[in-house]
Amino acid sequence: MALKMDNSFNTQNEDLRLGRTNAHLFHRQIRDRLLKRIEPILFDEYWDSWQIVKEFEASFSDTMGYSFVSTVQSGSAGLRLCLESLGLKQDDEVITVANSDLATTAAISQCGGKIVFCDINPQDYCIDVEKIETLITQKTKGIIAVDMYGLIADGKRIREIADQHGLFVLEDATLSLGGTDCGFPVGHFADAAVFSTCPYKPFESAGGGGIIVTNRQEIWEKVEILKGFGMKPNTGGSLPIRYDHIAEGYNLKMLPFEAAVLLEKLPFLKQWSNNRRLIGKKYKEKFRQEPAIQCPNIREESEPIFRMYPICVPERDLLFDRLCSKGVKASLHYFPPVHMQSVYRDMKIRGSENLTETESVANQLICLPSDPLMRDEDISYISEIILEHIRR
Repeated sequence: MALKMDNSFNTQNEDLRLGRTNAHLFHRQIRDRLLKRIEPILFDEYWDSWQIVKEFEASFSDTMGYSFVSTVQSGSAGLRLCLESLGLKQDDEVITVANSDLATTAAISQCGGKIVFCDINPQDYCIDVEKIETLITQKTKGIIAVDMYGLIADGKRIREIADQHGLFVLEDATLSLGGTDCGFPVGHFADAAVFSTCPYKPFESAGGGGIIVTNRQEIWEKVEILKGFGMKPNTGGSLPIRYDHIAEGYNLKMLPFEAAVLLEKLPFLKQWSNNRRLIGKKYKEKFRQEPAIQCPNIREESEPIFRMYPICVPERDLLFDRLCSKGVKASLHYFPPVHMQSVYRDMKIRGSENLTETESVANQLICLPSDPLMRDEDISYISEIILEHIRR
């Protein structure tokens, strides 16, 4: 059965559609709405502009089904704020993966914790749940599960392991906003989850931003305190402001400009997520008769979205060069894995010696464009280049 994508925002510029994001094309389509939303930030009272952030948080909660929502400066800031709110202390160990962005591991170190690496499942590039318990010690405080490329870590199983050992679960969902797991919005099984709205993410603002979601009010309250200079939540919710700092916090709030852009784009998020899923299915159809191309194997209980569509191929670097020469903005995420980068290379991080699958995948994986504004002909064009590479 043929798969069809609902795409109401086609443009005539074919080359731009092969990039990692076509957000600027969509911004042109809703130009008047964006300008109307941004105008009060520039020309109304400064206080009023900050209410746009609260409006976005409420709309996001209602639209996506999260109990408590706190917007922050970036996904990186969100990870650190969550770790502090979850009680990470000096020398506490946190288990995570090495094929993620440095932001994941840096948040652990910057809070005084110790990184412990777990290998990945080569089928979906997420943490291998079968290997987590072998890494747990008396020093282990929590697990950071990373939804790689928009594929979703096995949250239910990770939650079970964490509960057995009294650990927290933080979901680095910076690449998977719009996905579901066992019928629930991504992040449901974690104590908290963090999304990124920075450029090239599935739900991107104009410059940067992050969103923290949780079902636990006490975590939300701690995040609100820490991100807002250490003030009590809602202390500054109405005039006159009464300052009451109860912690040494940070200035890590989302800016009104970013919230305004996201508010106008929020009604389209679910359709974009569906489009990304459909693009993944179309790529898989194109490659299904070519055994040299390994497509991700998706858990039946999950509905991922694809920030970009990851495949493993032989002679990956040659394919990358060829795609780039043909105008296709493919990417190598995340290469090399963080344990092999300069910042960690000379450190003895526990688990680094047992990352066979992580290192193998890193040398073969390439990410293909999966922007929701792509057309069928874009997918066909990219697929033919790849299939020709394999057949040669």
